[in-house]
Amino acid sequence: MKKSGKIKQLSLALLSFPIFLTSCEIFKNPQPKLPAKLEVRVFNITNERPALKINGEYYNANNYSFTFKGGDLDLMLDSFFLGHVHIDTTFNVPANSLFTVPVVVEPDFEALGKTNLNLADSVFISFKGDMKGSVGWFSRKVHIDYKGKHYIDLKM
Repeated sequence: MKKSGKIKQLSLALLSFPIFLTSCEIFKNPQPKLPAKLEVRVFNITNERPALKINGEYYNANNYSFTFKGGDLDLMLDSFFLGHVHIDTTFNVPANSLFTVPVVVEPDFEALGKTNLNLADSVFISFKGDMKGSVGWFSRKVHIDYKGKHYIDLKM
């Protein structure tokens, strides 16, 4: 009986492993869907300096919902390092849908002013990092790498 039980456990483990690998491979990374005119809000999040809030829009191309569990991103505005962002928001994302991730960054506005970037014209926005999500009891970290040209719609 002990040998039979071990064989059943091993068989179950061997059958579960391909299912686990398949579930990871069929999971499509959420795709950034930022509009050409990106709304950026200026507000004060700390007493030291103001912050920028950007609502990043993504598309869940999967046929199932997942739970977004935060992440970390490095943001660039042309060649200027805008800042590192830690996102600690958790929410459910429906299957095949657009969803919004709130991003708050506290850039060094003095250094940004010295770059001579013309924010009235389009600028390259890029971000890299990892976001976390889960489907049922499977959790996964996905790498996000985006570059795009956008107009900044600065709101106070």
